[in-house]
Amino acid sequence: MQINHHVGRLVRDVNFTVRGENETKIAYFKLAINDLKDGKATYIDYVAFNKTAELIRDYVTDVGQVVEVEFVMRNHNYTDKNTGQKIYAMQNQVTQFRIYKSNTSSEKVAVQTQVADSKNSDVTDKDLPPYPDFNSNAFEYVEG
Repeated sequence: MQINHHVGRLVRDVNFTVRGENETKIAYFKLAINDLKDGKATYIDYVAFNKTAELIRDYVTDVGQVVEVEFVMRNHNYTDKNTGQKIYAMQNQVTQFRIYKSNTSSEKVAVQTQVADSKNSDVTDKDLPPYPDFNSNAFEYVEG
């Protein structure tokens, strides 16, 4: 099983919807991931389902907010209702996420973690975006 991690900033508001007979909760959102080599950003779409989708709807609320996602890539194949054509796509399905936000009262970084009910690269540590200072007094974990 592959597990992927990205850290980026929320590009626009989360699109939350409920679909189907089972009332499946779905959250769609996009993050801007910095490319440290040339200073540009890559925009990547993600999807979350059920409890994870509800948590994302409730906690990932501010455009520009720093979000870390853990996700798996899944096939998303379907038939277009208008054309009858079979569509083959990949979907980044979020299994866990963590949000980072400033604590304005103490100017420290606060971290909240949301754990979902579902769960070979040449990248080195210097290629990753910087993380906040993880002083144990500077962040708080919230699990769901």
